[in-house]
Amino acid sequence: MDATRGGACPRVTVIIPSYNGEKLLPGCLDSLARQRFAGFRTVVVDNGSADASCALLSGRYPAVTVIRMGRNTGFAPAVNAGIRRAETELVALLNNDTETHPDWLATLVAALDTNPGVGFCASKMIDFTDRGVVDSAGNCYASNGRSVPRVFLSMDRGQYDKLAEVFGACAGAALYRRALFDRVGLFDERFVSYKEDVDLDFRAQLAGMRCLFVPGAICWHMGGATSGRRKSDLAVRLSTRNGVALFFKNMPAALLPRTLPKLLLDLVFQLGHQSLKGGQAIPLLRGLLGAAAMLPHALRERRGIRKGSKPDLDHLRRLLREGDEEVRRYRERCRARGE
Repeated sequence: MDATRGGACPRVTVIIPSYNGEKLLPGCLDSLARQRFAGFRTVVVDNGSADASCALLSGRYPAVTVIRMGRNTGFAPAVNAGIRRAETELVALLNNDTETHPDWLATLVAALDTNPGVGFCASKMIDFTDRGVVDSAGNCYASNGRSVPRVFLSMDRGQYDKLAEVFGACAGAALYRRALFDRVGLFDERFVSYKEDVDLDFRAQLAGMRCLFVPGAICWHMGGATSGRRKSDLAVRLSTRNGVALFFKNMPAALLPRTLPKLLLDLVFQLGHQSLKGGQAIPLLRGLLGAAAMLPHALRERRGIRKGSKPDLDHLRRLLREGDEEVRRYRERCRARGE
């Protein structure tokens, strides 16, 4: 596969973070080779793989640019390394456990070209095994600080086949204007992994850079191919820590009287649930302790975010209401699966 298609000046850099992805990368990269949009360059950021990923890339995909991190730095530092190397006007992020429809990138680029007020786009991510199930149609954020994928693990009956403005994009398959990173910054490397895309979503919304869900931008997502579908103790700890940190980092002061009590009540609910049924109360507690340790960082970042933003509070309230409804549906699906 030629890593730079459509001439010497591509419009898009596709960045794929990868850890021990020897078995996953061929499917991902071969699907990119079938893209009808030609003007892109591919960068794989290898996060200290112990398998033969790098040998595979150099032997089978020599035109792909490889950035070797040397160790597993987590998602945020890895993708930031790729973004810093990108010189294109558009940047796509793609997980190594995905395969993309031939029109995936063309559809995303067209959405940004025809919607100049949009800063980034979310893909329609379909479950890799059961292709009648939607894995994600963008990110949602609720007033209690919960963030969930929009329509996570819902049957696809065509109800999400329309363009829609959403809170944000899952960074596993998204397209961003480079100008967005120039304005709001890169992914927060203190987050390491988990919720770093939601934090970026929030900062973009506060800066007035909207996100569009593009249903024609289809990719198939294995989900948990690297870390496992069920949340590990590490995932619970980091998700809890980062979720609380991003709330205090980003939530506008005018919305805190309504949202802060909901956040605290939800944390108590989660702790009770994990203690009685979930069995992961200890990593959740460690996540809360980690959030307390991250609070000075979050508040420092908050001051900078406030200086550079004039949020549309009515718009944000609408997105939070949509997030509340999505979290309610998510909990119903979890109960139906006995989780």
